[in-house]
Amino acid sequence: MSKSKASSGGGLGALLAVALVIWVIVKLFWWLVGAAALVGLFFLARAIARESSKRAELKAAHRAAVAARADQQHTWVLQGDDRGIYGVEGAELMHYIYPALNPRRRGAA
Repeated sequence: MSKSKASSGGGLGALLAVALVIWVIVKLFWWLVGAAALVGLFFLARAIARESSKRAELKAAHRAAVAARADQQHTWVLQGDDRGIYGVEGAELMHYIYPALNPRRRGAA
């Protein structure tokens, strides 16, 4: 007898809870869709902001590297070094093609 008393009403309560959940979903379907869309937009905007921040950091690092290279080349130009005009590889090639223009050989000769 205690077995039937313990299980009575459990099925009805679960059925009512399921019916209530279904009613809420049907009644408030568009509100739920809108809330899900807002949550999705939030996470999308956050991902875009993080990616934008990463790209800005990479661009800043690239610009700093270019500025450092330009400063070095400007210093070489002021010193009369061919690397400031042709770059390191270009200056070596120019000295190979035109050995008379090599400033190291001019000082040695």
